[in-house]
Amino acid sequence: MLRIALIALTLAFSSCDQPTQRSVNKTTQEAGIDTLFNIQQGAKITHLKLAGTDLEKSRGLMGVEKLPADTGMIFMYESDQVMRFWMKDTPLDLDIAFVQADGVIAEIRTMKAEDLTEVASQSSHIRFCIEMPAGWYASSQITAGDTVNLNQLKDALTARGFKVQRYFASTSERAPNR
Repeated sequence: MLRIALIALTLAFSSCDQPTQRSVNKTTQEAGIDTLFNIQQGAKITHLKLAGTDLEKSRGLMGVEKLPADTGMIFMYESDQVMRFWMKDTPLDLDIAFVQADGVIAEIRTMKAEDLTEVASQSSHIRFCIEMPAGWYASSQITAGDTVNLNQLKDALTARGFKVQRYFASTSERAPNR
């Protein structure tokens, strides 16, 4: 009788832990690399995947043959720099917006599918890069000087489990990695 009571008690306690476990796993899966976040660029809402790790940034949109309307990827960096991108194993033409830490789009360039020629920003003050289908910025009437909604970007970083201050603090204020 005591053995049955102990088994029942053990099962009761272990089943209490499982919903929390499932909830944590579900959240992690929902906020993975394939999660799309609504982030406004200029006057347009876009749906962006967030590339924050070195592996995510190195893969980018490789192998993606088509992007749904208003969909792209934003690449996150911890410090301002000249950004350099190429189109290895990327089968579609893309526009790239080079964005400053304050959310201002500094320049927009077009990159050709499978082109191994490096496309570099003219400025060394670039913090984020956004890839969209080629021609998207022109057709959306978004130009250099328009802004990216940083509050939405910060919310996306938080949802992915990244520390926001890594991407928005000055170099001297930056917190250590996770």
